[in-house]
Amino acid sequence: MMSFFGKRDKGVNGRENILASDGHKVHNPDVTVHTSLMFHKDWETSKQEEYVYKFHHQRLPALKPNQISISGVKLTRVEDDVIIVAFLRNSLEKAVLFDIVDLLLVDENGKLLAKKAFDLSKLGEIPALSSMPWRFLFEEGDMLAESIPDEDWKIAFEWKR
Repeated sequence: MMSFFGKRDKGVNGRENILASDGHKVHNPDVTVHTSLMFHKDWETSKQEEYVYKFHHQRLPALKPNQISISGVKLTRVEDDVIIVAFLRNSLEKAVLFDIVDLLLVDENGKLLAKKAFDLSKLGEIPALSSMPWRFLFEEGDMLAESIPDEDWKIAFEWKR
């Protein structure tokens, strides 16, 4: 007996696509994408740092297909500033380019802690199905709360309507 969707097919990155009987791909809500770790060409990392980034990358949750995501993994304080290490993640099957992007720091309840515009054009292309670590400096003037917690924070894209 043939299913409603027809046959199954292994797509890019080993993901399973469900194909309709006419051969067109049908969205499968259970499909997830695991990205490949890559480093910016201008980043110099020691073997120990690469190991740490690989460890954090492996712990990131899988993405749904066709998402652009940012996942923070480390917060460091430098005087009154905060440096966030985060992974820019691309689960599209094509490379993406960023321009000026507003990023937010929020607490576990979604309360806004800091906001800053970053020029990410210098990153160049983020390849398809990849994840790249980057450092984001939030300076004292970017802070919107009296304090930034060491844990239970998130970094997010600000989506404008």
